[in-house]
Formats: sequence, C-alpha cells, structure tokens
Amino acid sequence: MIQKIKDLMKIKEGIDEINKSVSENKDAFLSLKQEMEGFKQEFNDVKQNQDAFLNNFKENLGLIKEMRERLDKEIYDFRLLKAQTQKRVMEKCEEELSKELSIQTENLRTNISEYNKLRDHASSILSKTSVLGDEISKFTAISRNIKKEDFELTRFAGKLLDMDKEKLELMRKIDTLERLVSRMRRSR
Repeated sequence: MIQKIKDLMKIKEGIDEINKSVSENKDAFLSLKQEMEGFKQEFNDVKQNQDAFLNNFKENLGLIKEMRERLDKEIYDFRLLKAQTQKRVMEKCEEELSKELSIQTENLRTNISEYNKLRDHASSILSKTSVLGDEISKFTAISRNIKKEDFELTRFAGKLLDMDKEKLELMRKIDTLERLVSRMRRSR
C-alpha cells in the first residue's frame, strides 16, 4: 500500500509538472499570440503605406513622363544650339582667316614689288660695276705700261677699293633679298 501511495505521489508530481508545463506553454502561447497580433498590425500598416505609395506613384507617373519629355526636348534643343554655335564659330574663324590671309597677301605683294625694284636696281648697279671692272682692267693694263713717276695710282686704287667694297655690299644685299623672297614664297 505504501508503494501505491508512493506511486500516486509520483503520479501527482508528474501531473503537477505537466500542469506547470501546460501553464508555461499557455503563457508562451499568449505571448506569441500578442506578438502575432503586433506583426499583423505592422503588416497592415506596411500594406497601407505601400498602397499609399503605389497610389502616389501612379499619380506622379504622368508627371514623370511629362518631365522626361521636357528633358528630351531640352537635350534636343541643346544639341541644336551646339551645332549652330559650332557653325557660327567656324564661319567666324573662316572670315577672320580670310581677312588675315588677304592682309598678308597684300603685304607679300608689296614686298615682292619692292624686291623686284631692288633687284632691278641691283642688276643695274651690277652691270655698272661690271663695266667699271672692265674699265679698271683697262686702266690696270695701261698702268703697267706707265712709269710710277708719271702717274700716281694710290688715289685711284683707293677709289677702286671703295667701289669694290660697294659692289660686294650690293651683292650681299641682293643675296639677302633673294633669300627673303624665297622665304616669302615658301610661306605662302
């Protein structure tokens, strides 16, 4: 009988533990139920916010399309303006270049004209110098035949040297002018 009482006590302890466990599970279930209700409320709030956002987005979609069309038009206008500006800049550059070329061409013509005059003058001087050289040769031949006492050649020789220097200087100037003209022709 004592054994039965002990068994009953053990059964009672088991039942108490089960009751305690059921009570704890009930508390946990109630807590989970409250959390689920909170989640359900939050889900409903999120759904309402999402619905409001979608409605707002649908309302603004037309506005977005209109803004895109405006942006496309502005981009087209900008490209058109860019092309027109490039064309104007090119025309202005061509005009300025044409003016500058015209001025430089006129300067070149003037320089060529002056060069031709100087060249003609230098040719004239050169021919005169050549004639003078022939005359000097004649005088030199004559002077060999004349005695030193008969004629004083020192003054004449000095004049000849001066003329020879002048001839060399004129030849240098002609050479410089020819180089200048050739440079001007190459730069054209």
